[in-house]
Amino acid sequence: MIFFKSIFALDRVLRRVPSIIEVWFFEFIFIMALAMGLGRLLDGLGVGGCPPAAGSVDGTAFGFIAVGLARGVPVLWRILRPKVVTVTWTPVFIARDLGPISHLAIGMRSATVTYQVLSSHPSYALVNLLTLPIPVVMLLGAAERGCALSNLKLIGISALVIMGALVLLRLVCWYGLRLGRRDIEAATPDGLSPARLEWELAWQPVVATFALLAALALIIIAIILLTGRP
Repeated sequence: MIFFKSIFALDRVLRRVPSIIEVWFFEFIFIMALAMGLGRLLDGLGVGGCPPAAGSVDGTAFGFIAVGLARGVPVLWRILRPKVVTVTWTPVFIARDLGPISHLAIGMRSATVTYQVLSSHPSYALVNLLTLPIPVVMLLGAAERGCALSNLKLIGISALVIMGALVLLRLVCWYGLRLGRRDIEAATPDGLSPARLEWELAWQPVVATFALLAALALIIIAIILLTGRP
């Protein structure tokens, strides 16, 4: 009986993991697109102690900035309007070689998953750790080449500043302005405290996401070590 309760509890946690991956993916596009545009623009203006780079201030820089701002609107909207949302998704099975039809997507309605999750929470700031290595590598690489790679340096700095601003905005909105508190209190069922519901809808999925990624990394490392033996 305890085994089945553990399986059901694990299912409730893991089904929310896709929502955390979605948060990371959209914020990744927002951060990196805007950082690449700002980095190129600042490089073309000669910011950072290096001479202006020819060709940096062009349509490409403004295009990246436009994409970043467009993607940033829903990201900021979620942070400024945190609430409990109900998510429903249905697994899709691809049937192939069906006569004249090469493949057909069939929704598996019997396996439809429905769960509640917070649209934004301070714990979601941890997903930026998945993006953090990119600007760090850019800064380390640019440090060795000086002005030859000044654009990478400025892109890395821009990305770090944007990530820091997102973290600060989440903390201010949730703990300072207490946005979303009323919504989570209204969604709390009888016998469950708002703090417990906050743990189940936000902290648990984030912890589960990083646990899955860590397990996947360990499996890959183990395979490499085992297959690499002479």
